[in-house]
Amino acid sequence: MELIERIKSIVIDTVRAMDLLDTGYATVVSASPLTIKIQATQLTVKEPVAVLTDNVRYRAVTIQGETVVLNSGLKAGDKVLYLKANSGQSYIVMAKV
Repeated sequence: MELIERIKSIVIDTVRAMDLLDTGYATVVSASPLTIKIQATQLTVKEPVAVLTDNVRYRAVTIQGETVVLNSGLKAGDKVLYLKANSGQSYIVMAKV
């Protein structure tokens, strides 16, 4: 029984060390190419590591010949909520805050 408990402990520690998923706040440094600065670590992340969801992409539609902006997208200085995935291999910008 002691061996099984030790193996469980090793697996749990390994998964925690992998740091697979995390959230935090960042500031947009540049919208094109997308560059964000992570508040907690001051790390700067650029495309293609930093990616956008549809919640923060520029979107506009044309209705009866008039363009209506549904989402203005991101600009330098905007604060965003991100999701860190795959131990920092990807930073997914989820929303503007």
